[in-house]
Amino acid sequence: MTQIKKGILSKGDLINSTYEVQFFIGQGSFGEVYRVKHKYLGLQVLKVLKEVLSEQTDIKTLVQEAKILSTLTHNNIVRVFEANEFTLNDKVYHYISMEFVSGENLTQRLFRFDRLPLKEVLSIQIDLISGLKFLHEQNPLIIHRDINTDNLLLSYEENKIIGKLSDFGLAQTINPLSKIANTAGRYLYFAPECFWNTYLPSSDVFSAGLVFYKMITGVQPWSYNFDSIDQDDFEQISNVIISARKEKPLNPSQYNSQCSEQLDSIILKAISLNLEDRYVNAIEFYSALTSKPIEILPNSNAKPEKKNESKQSVTPTQKPKDKGKGFDDIAGMKDLKETLYQDIILPLSDKELYLEYKVSIPNGMLLYGPPGFGKTFIAQKFAEEISYNYVEIKPSDLASIYVHGAQEKIANLFNEAQEKAPTIIFIDEVDAILPNREGNLNHSYATEDNEFLAQMTECHQRGIFIIAATNRPEKIDPAILRTGRMDKVIYLPPPDLTARKEMFELHLKNRPTENNIDIDKLAEITNLYVASDIKFLVNEASRNALKKRVKINQAHLESVISQNTPSISEKELKKYEVFRNSRNFN
Repeated sequence: MTQIKKGILSKGDLINSTYEVQFFIGQGSFGEVYRVKHKYLGLQVLKVLKEVLSEQTDIKTLVQEAKILSTLTHNNIVRVFEANEFTLNDKVYHYISMEFVSGENLTQRLFRFDRLPLKEVLSIQIDLISGLKFLHEQNPLIIHRDINTDNLLLSYEENKIIGKLSDFGLAQTINPLSKIANTAGRYLYFAPECFWNTYLPSSDVFSAGLVFYKMITGVQPWSYNFDSIDQDDFEQISNVIISARKEKPLNPSQYNSQCSEQLDSIILKAISLNLEDRYVNAIEFYSALTSKPIEILPNSNAKPEKKNESKQSVTPTQKPKDKGKGFDDIAGMKDLKETLYQDIILPLSDKELYLEYKVSIPNGMLLYGPPGFGKTFIAQKFAEEISYNYVEIKPSDLASIYVHGAQEKIANLFNEAQEKAPTIIFIDEVDAILPNREGNLNHSYATEDNEFLAQMTECHQRGIFIIAATNRPEKIDPAILRTGRMDKVIYLPPPDLTARKEMFELHLKNRPTENNIDIDKLAEITNLYVASDIKFLVNEASRNALKKRVKINQAHLESVISQNTPSISEKELKKYEVFRNSRNFN
């Protein structure tokens, strides 16, 4: 599969002699998003705007609003620094630079924990409403128009989580008594009046109330069935939502036993369908949250009565997470985990959102790189992170299939995975199972090969996601890499300094160690050592210390390192870099 360049900018590009591009983050409704390093101010986010945005929103309006926001500073609002333009290949592009937040968005946190502890919820919600209150206090006041769990970023840089309202692409300034026309925003978070092209400060309150409800309960107040409608037809979508909301929502306390009547009252007032009953603006909402302490009831052992969400959410991943810590068990590899979240986990876990942006749902990914880099481990932790069933296939498992020509067994493998969906099928050493078919493949082998490829094609529609791994990417069947089979091809390089440091910390944890161990130095002197190498080094040092019945110290570790070279040579690594560059893979 020919890999398409992610965006117009590449790593290392310099914008206006000020912003150095670090990597592509993703595609938003208004353009491409990059992480960049400002010449003086450090990490920032750069949004490169589309040439044509929509019939309702043009670049001039968006840039004008960004310039207004750049004059505002609040701890619970993602800072907008600059709205400007640059020229690339004789073409002018407009951009907005914003504060970089080290953390994640609320959607990602809810995906991992389903619902959040009530004390944490209250803190995050007060942050959200505090930022929104600041906007509603401006003259003229600013309404956000697109409040949802994606647009609330959670900063982990301080001792507590700090919520920051972001993504002001639809924000507009209005006079207190005026209305804004043009439908825009996330439909499931629309206030009723928004479906009639009317946006008010209380519309922001309604959306923020839905975020509040979701954090506490893990669900939306209403269930929606979009199965039989045209996803591009606004009238059909609005009819489904308006019709569903005729049903009275359950009190949050019916899902979460820690909610008091006081908290039920606050939330239900915020999401009232009647404008007259709802908070007029975030100023009133903030007062309700802070004027007197909110009671948190003792946690009950009784399970909350939860609605059936199968119709509301088109994602099957809202199961209780399997045992394990998911990505938390993977040391380092921050960029890889971010890529997996943005490009794979979020599309799989929030299908409604990606259908809205007309972004296809991924079918599978190929992990390639030298042995010992943790490809199998990453696949297992990916399954834990997304809470999918996990099936691991090795060449030895399928040997009998090819010997006996049993295409039916291959079909059964995928049928069973579908029955237990959502399921990840991990294919280890895929070059041995699906080798390049050019050459002397016999007819029987080619037949089974074709069956496997046919089963893989668009299997995401059956609730199956494929992860394949190989140490020899040049040996695999190129047909695997076509669109609809392996949509993401990821190279796993040697762990960087930070990753090696975290690996040493992980493997030394809970072992008897002296206080003199210098993790930073160990990481520095193990350049090119892979994950399996570092695990081996720690085990060997531990074994040597055990022989003498002493605690593990720096000398034990450095001695083992000096006696064991990396398992992968620089020459071998260059082969992978050449392959990567020749195919323009990740």
